[in-house]
Amino acid sequence: MDDSSDINDRALRYLAEIATHGGVRMAAEALGVNASVISRQVAAMERRLRFSLIERRGRSVVVTEIGQVLIDHYRDGQRRQRDLAARLEEYRHLRRGRVALGVGEGFIGNLIARALQRFSMTYPDILVEIHSGPTPAVLSMVRDDTVDIGLCARSADDPAMRIHPFAARPLCAVIAPTHRFAAMSKVAPHELANERLIFMTEAFGVQHFVQSLLDDVRLNVMPAYRVDLFNTAQTLAAAGLGVAFMSSITARRGIDLGELVAVPIDHPIATGFASQMMTRVGRRLSPAADHLWKQLAQSFLEVKR
Repeated sequence: MDDSSDINDRALRYLAEIATHGGVRMAAEALGVNASVISRQVAAMERRLRFSLIERRGRSVVVTEIGQVLIDHYRDGQRRQRDLAARLEEYRHLRRGRVALGVGEGFIGNLIARALQRFSMTYPDILVEIHSGPTPAVLSMVRDDTVDIGLCARSADDPAMRIHPFAARPLCAVIAPTHRFAAMSKVAPHELANERLIFMTEAFGVQHFVQSLLDDVRLNVMPAYRVDLFNTAQTLAAAGLGVAFMSSITARRGIDLGELVAVPIDHPIATGFASQMMTRVGRRLSPAADHLWKQLAQSFLEVKR
């Protein structure tokens, strides 16, 4: 009897969630089921296949090599099902359907203001799902086909990704209009030494740029705040509580409202702060997703510095 007949999608889904979250309990919390249910399903599949699928390493649970083969098989099947569903929607003249975006949190304002407005005029009945997060999370969503299109800070080239890079925009010191930097055309890195600084967490691409810049000029500073949302950083900066770091695009709403000023940092690293849009190589975009891809590219070029 073919071993594949002993595999069921529910057990494979549980196994994939264990791999994603690093443990049975975390997978159970993510799925909203009892951990014992997941354990029983995976154990039953192990008995039928006569392979160990998970193993404990320290406090974490990891999948074995054969476990990963099964997960890849499951995800391939899920991709095929999603592709079939997308094609069926096309044959229904796109009266229903969805486009999913993975978006770096700092880009959301510009999407709403430009690309989505024009997209909705062409496809008013298409549901647009927006999943936000730092750059590594967006890359993971694109790689796993959780989303159709990703938009985030520029990352290292990945052969699994079809990447559309955007021109670099300066990394800026973002401050309240009353701050002394607001009168400057550029901020020299040494000017940051005595300021209260607002850092993002290490998961954000912008923080890697900031740290690289500080390391290059041998400036050892401690932040006054470390936050995990650009909106929080902007709120603190607008209140005069410190200097935040991001592009003028990310801070556009606060700048337009007169609550913030973005001054470029005078350093070569700061001039290379770029962004990218990507989808997985081999992923077939629906006509609606392809239209949104084009609108995003056009809208990003229209954003004022």
